[in-house]
Amino acid sequence: IITDINMRNNNLTGVRSIYRLGSSPFGLAGLTKLDIAENNLSGTVYSGVMLFLQKLVHVDISNNEFSGHADMTFSPATKYANFSHNKFSSVGFKRFNAAYETLQVVDLSNNEIDQAASEVFLNIPPNLEELILSNNAIRGAFPDPFPNLDKIRRFAIANNNINGPLPDFSRATPRVRELDLSNQRQTDNGGLTGTISADFSRLDDLLVLNLAVNNLTSIPSDLGNLGKLKVLNLSSNVISQQIPSELGKLADSLEILDLSHNKLKGMIPSQFDSFVERNTLVDLRGNTDITDPAPLMLCFLPKFDLANNASMCPPERNALKDFYESAKGSDWTDNTEWLDPYETHCSWHGVKCSDNKTIELKLINNGLSGTLSEKIADLSFLEVLDLSDNDIKGEIPIEIGLLSKLIRLRLPYNGFIGSMPELGNSPDLKLIQLHGNRISGTIPKLNWVITDPSSFVTDCGNPSDFEKSLNCTECTMCCNAQGDCHSQKETDIQKVGIDDYTRFSWIFFACLLGVSCALALTLFAYDKYRTNHNVPGESIRRPSSTERDSRYALDAIGEGSVYQFFLGKSWLGWTIALATIGIQIFMLFVFVDGAEIDLSDDKTDLVYTWKCPLDQDECENKTDLDWKGWTAFAILMAAHLLKDIINGSKMIVLSGKERHDRHARIRFFSGGTLLTSVSLFTLFVSTIYNMAIATSNTEIIINAVVILFIANVDELIYDILMVINSRWVEGMSWEKGDDGKDRVKEVLKENSELKNKVKRVESEVDELRRKMTRMEEMMGIEDTPPTPQDDDAIDESD
Repeated sequence: IITDINMRNNNLTGVRSIYRLGSSPFGLAGLTKLDIAENNLSGTVYSGVMLFLQKLVHVDISNNEFSGHADMTFSPATKYANFSHNKFSSVGFKRFNAAYETLQVVDLSNNEIDQAASEVFLNIPPNLEELILSNNAIRGAFPDPFPNLDKIRRFAIANNNINGPLPDFSRATPRVRELDLSNQRQTDNGGLTGTISADFSRLDDLLVLNLAVNNLTSIPSDLGNLGKLKVLNLSSNVISQQIPSELGKLADSLEILDLSHNKLKGMIPSQFDSFVERNTLVDLRGNTDITDPAPLMLCFLPKFDLANNASMCPPERNALKDFYESAKGSDWTDNTEWLDPYETHCSWHGVKCSDNKTIELKLINNGLSGTLSEKIADLSFLEVLDLSDNDIKGEIPIEIGLLSKLIRLRLPYNGFIGSMPELGNSPDLKLIQLHGNRISGTIPKLNWVITDPSSFVTDCGNPSDFEKSLNCTECTMCCNAQGDCHSQKETDIQKVGIDDYTRFSWIFFACLLGVSCALALTLFAYDKYRTNHNVPGESIRRPSSTERDSRYALDAIGEGSVYQFFLGKSWLGWTIALATIGIQIFMLFVFVDGAEIDLSDDKTDLVYTWKCPLDQDECENKTDLDWKGWTAFAILMAAHLLKDIINGSKMIVLSGKERHDRHARIRFFSGGTLLTSVSLFTLFVSTIYNMAIATSNTEIIINAVVILFIANVDELIYDILMVINSRWVEGMSWEKGDDGKDRVKEVLKENSELKNKVKRVESEVDELRRKMTRMEEMMGIEDTPPTPQDDDAIDESD
């Protein structure tokens, strides 16, 4: 016995094939399922043929070319009848047929049924579970009352010409799950009209409600009670009201909410934010009277059709919402108005706008944490970003470099890590403060010219939290791990091309030596010129002059200093004196190294005296050192060093006197130059060291005294040598050395010069006598022989 015929999509054709089934010799009386869909069969379906198929339960003749009248109660056992996608022009149900009670599913969609709705629903089988009549030409109003179909689950009659009010489906179809009455409004038909009854809310099992493209005028708030609803489509009606906020209660189940192309007005309910979690499709297009903006959270629904509408969902508000969530805004100290569904972002705490564009975001000490959102770049008009004194962690997003209008960037005292991104796209930047973080590496160059010490502050100082401190060549202020800061600017010597004080010190010594040499040579040349041209002055090497100069030199250097060895001829004494000079210079260079202003070097003694407070963007120099301290310093330096500088200069002057022999001039020059150089170098070192580390008036004096102690090392060494062997020291000194012999030689030489001078005087006297004699002869005066007394007088005069 054949129970199942499946000839779907089998290229069947003709107009009589359907008739042969009943008279087939193969015995089809036991046939329960007939499927001849998707062929090319045509003609009418004669219900008498089916009388022989008493057990036929399932009939599918869809997607053929059948036409005429469709009698749906043709077989007493039929439950499923699919006559869709044919050309039937009418449909009917016979109440007296057995199928009237058995029929459960009827699909007559996509035919050419042109009947009044009242005819179609006449004698409708009461046990239907699915009735699909979509895409036909059924016209007129639904019968009133609508027949009871209390078992129906799916009722679809979309794309017809139904008009008039909606029936009470809550009474007629209480268990319906899908109700599709859409697209009744055609060119010559107004479609369904009136209001949507609140009774729809009693359809507890309703999953789909599609009333689109009609002339309905209202949305009952009670629809929000349809707890199982997945699709609500009320688009393209003439609904003119505010959107009921109760629809937000559908968020737990709703997948599609289409209210587009109506006349809705007012604000979109904030309850619609709930649709974000389920990712519901929300379509509100074509409602020109809806007030902007949309609820904030709704703008983050990917399937919200107005999410990209700048009026409904301002991009800056979206960016600030993302910023809020990344920085854990719910934990902020003050988050007034933040994430308010309707308040403009310009009223949010810390946000300032101009022409509804965000130009400032200042949230100082506001309990921010989390990370800094990359969406900050969407604030394209931002001029001021100040998030100082918070606890934001993570890396600074590279997108921050896209803020082309940024003027002030303050992110100090947070927990940022990693490297600093490029800021080259922000040409108007005038202030960057990033200190108090854990940024490492190298700060990209900005190639900008800034002079304010507070303009560019980072953690480029020492000691650092890292093995190598942050590298920032353009920073104006460098802070260290203790929060102390120091201005980073060119020193006076760097402005002339000298890198550090060490190099400058050697140049300093070279200049002193050059000046000393020039002074000594100039004075020597001048003294020689006076001698050769008989210019009045002391040009003869009298013992009294040279001895006086030597005594002055000894007094200038100091009898209790090893420097006096420079006036002697002992090579050992000179060695000791030079070694002492070397020790002093070495010790002074220790302070020179400590005074170097190299903020990347942790070995310097440089004291960071600046503070960049948490609550302001201007850094302050907290040093207590003022003019009084520097005045005391100047007095102290003058009292200890001015005498040595003057005496050393005078010794250099003495080295230029011709009355001294070459060795004496060398000793005077060496002693004077070294004495002057050490004194001036001590002054220089004390000055730069105090500039580097002194923070109070007392501290500058203490530092000066410590360094001045180095200037007394020559005397201390002399005392030590005297304790060890005083006679040995006296033997190297000027008084007990070989200088006595030099004085004898000088005395002899001066005596010789004196004798020559006497001879010249005698010669001049003889000449004078001869002249007097001639004058007497010319005047007739007799020459009287001289008496012995006259001779004695002459001898006495000689």
